[in-house]
Amino acid sequence: MPTSEKPVLTERRKQILGAVVDMHIRTAQPVGSKPLVLEYRLRISPATVRLEFAALERMGLIFQPHTSAGRVPSDMGYRVFVDEILQTRPLPPHQLRSWEQQFARRYGEVRDLLVMACQLLSQCTNYAAFAVLPRRQSESVRGIYFSLLPDNRVVVMVAGHRLLHKTVLMPTIADAKQWQQVTHWLNMRLQGFPFSQLLWLQWEQIAPRGQESLPLLRTAFDLVKRLTEEAWQAEIWLEGLSKVLREPEFQRVEQAQRLIAFWESPQKLAAWLEVHTDRAIPPVPKAWVYIGAEIPFAELSECSLVAAPCFWDEIPVGLLGVFGPKRMRYGEVIPIVEGVAKLLSSAFSALS
Repeated sequence: MPTSEKPVLTERRKQILGAVVDMHIRTAQPVGSKPLVLEYRLRISPATVRLEFAALERMGLIFQPHTSAGRVPSDMGYRVFVDEILQTRPLPPHQLRSWEQQFARRYGEVRDLLVMACQLLSQCTNYAAFAVLPRRQSESVRGIYFSLLPDNRVVVMVAGHRLLHKTVLMPTIADAKQWQQVTHWLNMRLQGFPFSQLLWLQWEQIAPRGQESLPLLRTAFDLVKRLTEEAWQAEIWLEGLSKVLREPEFQRVEQAQRLIAFWESPQKLAAWLEVHTDRAIPPVPKAWVYIGAEIPFAELSECSLVAAPCFWDEIPVGLLGVFGPKRMRYGEVIPIVEGVAKLLSSAFSALS
């Protein structure tokens, strides 16, 4: 979770900022001083609230969308609210038991459990939910193989816990003996090599010197590298995008189109979230909250993400989260995400 420097607030300003955020979340409208005083029974006048509004504006925590409007929270305002003002309540035990029973009935592979948890999150929060299955960072290359086909085609195979394979058309002709030599050399160099490191390995780091087969060797290495890059991406699932599109923030056609287009190719987001999965600290899944500009994708600038890692015997194996407008019901969403991630981690451990 981002920890940029935040302003220090008096208790009264915290109370007013908290009320502005809470009321804006509920109404989706700019918040005026008089409705705020009435709604939250503040023991100060609307004029005093307006003075505090001005101070909070100078701090960059709220702003006025247009001259005659009330105030809405800025990204930093939401951040201060989440970090310093928000109070979450634990989930009721009967809710946790119900979810636990659902996971107990659906024990299967990690992938199946993640998809089920994603569906459960969207259903419980009424926002879009996502699940990320990262690349297996500890997995290593077990073997590299090339199989010659007619018409100068070659099947490239890289074995790990699963077999990656692809058929390619070669621009140059090479006989079986040359491919055998190349296969032997690549296996000598790369067998046991972690996939996470192979993705970043450059030819210059392993290139031999003064060998006649160098052009074919370089081509073979590039084929292995490309196959690994294509197949070894994090997997991501999304559930309930239509629920987010119903929110007032996304009623304009162009905003909705940008959001839909982004989620049609979500690998950028999966790669970004994967980094955070690697930093997760077991054993208790703790939610991370990313708000607006803290998410490095322009298409999600009006969105927030709440995500928590899932563990398998204290090893981070996935990420689960909720995606919605910045005007998100954080107090409800955070404990739900953490609760489902905790139960999912228990379900993973039961697979062992």
